[in-house]
Amino acid sequence: MSKTYIKCLKCNTVNLNLDYCSNCGAILNIVLKRKLEREKRAEEKLELERLTEKPSTIEAFLRKGSKHSNIIIRLIFKLFYYIWFFFAIVIGGLIAAVISTVAG
Repeated sequence: MSKTYIKCLKCNTVNLNLDYCSNCGAILNIVLKRKLEREKRAEEKLELERLTEKPSTIEAFLRKGSKHSNIIIRLIFKLFYYIWFFFAIVIGGLIAAVISTVAG
């Protein structure tokens, strides 16, 4: 195995076959650095999509009601929200089952 010396761009320390600088901890491996940057951009994109996604009108109505000041109304809204969510999952599962059955 050959010895590869890499000079850190931040602290000018010479390192031997390392991904990170032994002195300051900066990333020396360019491939690793690009991979980490790509993963960070993908996570930021997913977070942005999650934050900008607008809920349906039914979901918005039920969530608003679940924050009501009266505890009885709040519990009723939460119960309806969970029932609505359950049926949405069941219907989605049935659709997926039908599609997978048709696809073979």
